[in-house]
Amino acid sequence: MRALLILGVAAALVAVAPAAAGEAAAHHGAGAQVATVDYAVDGDTLRVDLAGGELVYVRLVGIDTPEDVKPGAPVECGSKAAAASMRGLAPEGAEVILRPDSVADEYDRYGRLLAHAFIGDRQLELVQLRRGWAEVYRYDDQRFDGLFRFGAVQESARRADVGVWGHCGGDFHSSR
Repeated sequence: MRALLILGVAAALVAVAPAAAGEAAAHHGAGAQVATVDYAVDGDTLRVDLAGGELVYVRLVGIDTPEDVKPGAPVECGSKAAAASMRGLAPEGAEVILRPDSVADEYDRYGRLLAHAFIGDRQLELVQLRRGWAEVYRYDDQRFDGLFRFGAVQESARRADVGVWGHCGGDFHSSR
């Protein structure tokens, strides 16, 4: 009898998990989807497993971080710390909610999905900005959802001299 009860509870949990994931995505608006972090590529890019089992790269909308994996480019000041920060925010196996931007394209010129990313109650882009490992990025001066808030968070990090602002003189693309 106990084994049947345990099996029944396990089956109920499995049935509820997809519904809970769907509710979490719906909370973030139209088009939001749940994925699982495969790994953090660098400070502003994730590789995720979408619900259907498709592995895709996701470029976070509205931020740019120093490069350390760009082919042919030198390692930039703060890049290792920015990547480590993202790995801590988005560990392998974590559930991430991806929300498309209402203004930005769906994919960038490299074929990466463009999205805002949330794990728990944290928006990853804002945390990277707050820590000073990212700066606001507007592709072709395009606006994006949350632009004003992103700018305010960046300014706060700059004034606090954290991350790249303090360690690299605010130069997000220097190779020192």
